[in-house]
Amino acid sequence: MESMVICIEDNNPKHKDDLQHLYLEYSEISETKIDVNIVDRLFELPYFTGFILYIDDKPAGFAVCYDGFSTHRCKHVLNIHDVMISRLFQGSGHGKELLCGVMDFCRKHDYLKITLEVDDDNIAAQKLYHSCGFEDYQVVLKGLLHWQKYLHE
Repeated sequence: MESMVICIEDNNPKHKDDLQHLYLEYSEISETKIDVNIVDRLFELPYFTGFILYIDDKPAGFAVCYDGFSTHRCKHVLNIHDVMISRLFQGSGHGKELLCGVMDFCRKHDYLKITLEVDDDNIAAQKLYHSCGFEDYQVVLKGLLHWQKYLHE
């Protein structure tokens, strides 16, 4: 099997179609209702950076990310918001391939770090992220809390 991770180009209709195809599958397994226009909306965002994993030229997974910036370090920060591997390709190490592709992109473009959130009951994802070197930074950075407030509920 030949695999490659590409950074989505916003002017590439194949990338958009492949992401849409993967999101349809993702919406079937997601506990949250996913808007059918999600891919169009993502492509409108100037801070959207996405990645698609291809296996034998077939879309096999994606990472939806958002660019941020550290004012303390004056460098870009990438937040991984969604990671998905298609059912056909799960359990074969392809999640790690996808994350390694994202990390390679960030190293090449001199990003400071990559952040992500993971549900505390998603043990498989936690194992994957840990195997790629991620750690819970609330533990590492004692005294630093991350808060949120939903504006529309």
